[in-house]
Amino acid sequence: MVKIFFLSPASGTQIKVVSELRYPYILINFMTKNSKYVPSAEVLFVDSGGFPSSFLYNSYNRSDLEYLHFVRKTKADLFALRDYPCEPQILQKYNVTAKDQIHRTLEHHIKLLELSERLEVRAKPIPVIQGWELEDYYYCIDLFREHGLITDYMAIGSLCRRNATKQIQQIIIKVRQELPSRTKLHAFGVKISALKNISVWRALHSCDSSAWDFWARFEKRPLNTFNKSLETCRKYLEKIERLRQFFESQKVLEVNSLV
Repeated sequence: MVKIFFLSPASGTQIKVVSELRYPYILINFMTKNSKYVPSAEVLFVDSGGFPSSFLYNSYNRSDLEYLHFVRKTKADLFALRDYPCEPQILQKYNVTAKDQIHRTLEHHIKLLELSERLEVRAKPIPVIQGWELEDYYYCIDLFREHGLITDYMAIGSLCRRNATKQIQQIIIKVRQELPSRTKLHAFGVKISALKNISVWRALHSCDSSAWDFWARFEKRPLNTFNKSLETCRKYLEKIERLRQFFESQKVLEVNSLV
């Protein structure tokens, strides 16, 4: 069941909003220009910024050492191991395949784990399962299994830029089934529409979103961007909470039906 929903502030306004709300679960993207303004949080998750890096540079333009220093400086609780996303626009731009990206992800994961151990980074490293089609994710899981990278907390990448809700749901559910029951699963940038499925909700331990004030940012002549963003964020969190309450009530009903 989803236990943690991370807000992922990218703009200065979003950072002010999560600070105003004193929201406890924050995911921040290392590649975002506002990443140096990290709000206080009970649980801080640092994402490596795989998509913008891969799309712009076909790699990372900031070193692993710089990334890990940032993780330590912010006293992050979790950090994503550096991955190579498999969105079609990246594959087409650089003439690579999903398997190419998966192998690069594996190699960089191993490299970053070794460096983080030498630097004694205390934050928990989170391997990122990459792919685009379901078979790609299976391939990635098999590779990770061969190299001892199936850990007790992992994430699914290349989900947030899809318009096909059912495909997102299927990937999350099937990936969950391929992993040990001890493994907690995080979904990067998963849409609320995808969460409206009890099997998806049960498959995930955590997920995040930076799209909670999307319409507030693009509304014509907003009277006050901060207030509009704050209002939108509150409504977004209320939707998440309603989903939580609904699915928990379903669980209670199931238990009672067995008594």
